[in-house]
Amino acid sequence: MSAVAAARRRPPAPKAALAVVLASAACAAGGAPFAYVPCQASHEVSVVDLETRRVAATIPVGRSPAGIAVAESAGKAYVTNADGRSVSVIDLATRKRTADLPAGSGPVGIAASPDGRRVYVADWYGNALLVFDTRDDRQVATVPVGHAPAGVAVSPDGARVFVAERDDDSVAVVDADKLAVVDHLATGEHPFALGVSPDGRALLALNVVSNDVDVFELPAGRARARIAVGLAPYGVAFDGTRAYVTNQHAASVSVIDLAAGKRLADWPTADYPEGIAVAGDRLVVVSWMEDCVQLLALADGRRQACVDVGRNPRGFGQFLSSR
Repeated sequence: MSAVAAARRRPPAPKAALAVVLASAACAAGGAPFAYVPCQASHEVSVVDLETRRVAATIPVGRSPAGIAVAESAGKAYVTNADGRSVSVIDLATRKRTADLPAGSGPVGIAASPDGRRVYVADWYGNALLVFDTRDDRQVATVPVGHAPAGVAVSPDGARVFVAERDDDSVAVVDADKLAVVDHLATGEHPFALGVSPDGRALLALNVVSNDVDVFELPAGRARARIAVGLAPYGVAFDGTRAYVTNQHAASVSVIDLAAGKRLADWPTADYPEGIAVAGDRLVVVSWMEDCVQLLALADGRRQACVDVGRNPRGFGQFLSSR
């Protein structure tokens, strides 16, 4: 069974495809006007200009692209190709693919360090975290983790890397200096997406089977709250003390007050929302089933636009860029 099909065994979905997630930090207004969106079925990345609301470029990548990490300071974006067993490298200046890096047996989650010096890739079948140096795009380490690693997130100081161990119902905490697992945090059923708040004080784990979100205090890793959301939470983005969670099977975004530890509202979206990010006063939501990138008003969830992109767009990871 391919990595694409295996990721959707639970919960069931109408198509066999890798369910991906997003963990992205908030972006200042005007600071990230482009969205680099992996489109799984058309094997490409659609670059969306969020100001003109048009596709500015289409970049062919490997087979079944799912995750992306924009390493702005390195001038590159890295895309996981789940069925291609590779990571495609995109030059942000030219918007061209420059390399395809071997990446285990099923690369899924991906995240860049805050300084852009490293990229961390979850190898679904290899039960490992792969570490790449962005200066020469060379793999420098393999860190064993739990079963079916999916989402990856990095603390704002770069000291800790978090990996969702989906089939173990836990999150591995990796020391970025030692490149070793130093702790495991127990979660709800099947965590897939992870997100660290911009202030570095909270880690969120989205549990796609128990339909809830675990909130952990950082750096200690203490469990703070478990918050019920919609069906199959798959992506998370932050704005101040609020988190926004896409609910894939509910076609909605749950708005969470992190300070109060409660859900405030559910906003309707296009079908099968997955990737999500905050760009100024807008939410950018990737719709897998409607093949579009949706823009919602951050204040009230009002729909502003839906930009058509390639087939089966995912938007897993850090997909916003300034260029």
